[in-house]
Amino acid sequence: MQLSFYSIALLLGILFATLYLLLGFHPKEYRKINFLVLFILFTELLSVFIWTKSEANLVQDSYLFNLLYVYIRPTAMLLLFSQLPFSCQLQKTVLPAISGFLIIGLLNSLYLQPINESLQSYTYLLGHGLVLSYSVIFFKDILKQSKFRDVNLLSLPYFWMASLILFSYGERYIFFILTYYYPSIGNYGVGHVFLWVQFLAGIMYLSLGLSFFAPRFFNRYYT
Repeated sequence: MQLSFYSIALLLGILFATLYLLLGFHPKEYRKINFLVLFILFTELLSVFIWTKSEANLVQDSYLFNLLYVYIRPTAMLLLFSQLPFSCQLQKTVLPAISGFLIIGLLNSLYLQPINESLQSYTYLLGHGLVLSYSVIFFKDILKQSKFRDVNLLSLPYFWMASLILFSYGERYIFFILTYYYPSIGNYGVGHVFLWVQFLAGIMYLSLGLSFFAPRFFNRYYT
């Protein structure tokens, strides 16, 4: 695997999340989140490894891209949001949303965009759009919750998670639409815009691992 800022950020994110788990800092409210973050980071690291080792085969690349990026990545992110403290009980809608997303993905594979022949752009837009929607809702919700009124939001791990997911997925979503539907703008492998997208994604994955230490570095309550 070629070392880049993106892969180094992934490795550091895994290191910090694992370290937090091994040191026994984790309270119960962060335990499931910790395991989900590790799953997301390991899955992303595996996808990077597979892509660097895979042969330049269009069918194989389409299948791997669809499996790892169109299905696994947004599903794992949605599962993460199911563990975050929404005051509006939005967690209960995550599993039905995942089920609907996978059913639509299956129908898309059968009738419109075969999983092993082409990029499933419709399913990609739906899955990543769901992640972006939940991150926007949670970000707004946490700012309005009365129980966090006197709490320093920088001390909350899930505040960091939602914020970075929102910004990273937002620019990634826009980049995908522009480059896929308007190929003249650019493509996935070249250009300064793609490097910026990877940079923000790397920051997001690094922050996922570092966020668990936020309560130890920031005062929980305003003084």
